[in-house]
Amino acid sequence: MASYGPIVAAAAAVLIAVIFYGVPLFLKEYFPYWSLRDQRVAKPTVKTESYKGRTALVTGANGAFGSRAAKIFASRDVETLVLVDVRDCSPLKKEIEEEARALQKTPPNILVWQVDLMSYEACQELGRKAKELKNLDHVLSTAGILSFNRRESPEGWETTIHVNYIANALLGLLLLPVLKSSPGNPNPPVLTFVTTFGIYPSSFTMGIPKTGSYLKKLSNNKDGLEQGHQYGRSKALLLYFARELAARASAAAKGKGMRKVTINSADPGSAWTGLTNPNKEKLIPRLIMNLGARDPQICATALVNGASSAEDAHGKIMMDFTTAPYPPFMERKSGRIAQQRVWDETRSVLEEKVPEVKAIFDILDAQ
Repeated sequence: MASYGPIVAAAAAVLIAVIFYGVPLFLKEYFPYWSLRDQRVAKPTVKTESYKGRTALVTGANGAFGSRAAKIFASRDVETLVLVDVRDCSPLKKEIEEEARALQKTPPNILVWQVDLMSYEACQELGRKAKELKNLDHVLSTAGILSFNRRESPEGWETTIHVNYIANALLGLLLLPVLKSSPGNPNPPVLTFVTTFGIYPSSFTMGIPKTGSYLKKLSNNKDGLEQGHQYGRSKALLLYFARELAARASAAAKGKGMRKVTINSADPGSAWTGLTNPNKEKLIPRLIMNLGARDPQICATALVNGASSAEDAHGKIMMDFTTAPYPPFMERKSGRIAQQRVWDETRSVLEEKVPEVKAIFDILDAQ
């Protein structure tokens, strides 16, 4: 009779190897739960004591994070606060002014700008308005959407890709030449994009096509699994873009083609908000959210700290008390290839639709 001992031993060895080596590798690639765990218990506080004399611009200012971030800037004596959203921010402006007066403080000069991020023309108009600002110390781009069903923008892009990636990239480019520190600000101005843990589980759906447009491949998705990961995919594109933009801006500043600007991304962590509340009806997303969900005020604090970073935060991902690594797939050779592909395709799209960005891209070409 054959002995099953060696077979059982071999199977046990394989199981142990999977548990001790395979599972950690899988989690590192697709589900770094430790970052969610750490964020859940972290309670960052605002690092900058005063924004006196400075100007801060917040997109998505009516959102859970954007509105709270705007109030943080206002509570720390920012001189000019620009509220940007697709919806009218006048009620938020009134709230901030009333809260300041209740504390017997002078409210900041608050500008309310409405912009439809699915419109190239509206983004251009925002860029033109920004040129009228005397200084621009902090730009915090919180604007974004989470769509559970596929829809297309008037320009033919899936809406999540258009708003979360294309529009944010365009606004970053248009605001880059405008960023200028106020006389009392000892650091370079800061441009901060918002990133997310959701990039990790979305990465396995982000393979590069052998032919055709990478952006169009991700945009021409279907409902179901791909749409479920579309938020993370759009944020992965934005993280690629932000890292490339930071590298090119550094080179341009050394070549004196543009002034020095700190460009980074900030991970606010997760929270139950109007954007994420629909996930409460879905078991897996709800369990993942509950693992890391925290007070939106803490998330906003983390974002404000990111947008207030010193020069050494350039090109980095800011997370509470430290910096976070880039996802493993972005660090591999294939990730660097994808990043260049994203940059080149984005440039082609934007130069066709918004010709004025060509001059900005040309400056960023200075290596």
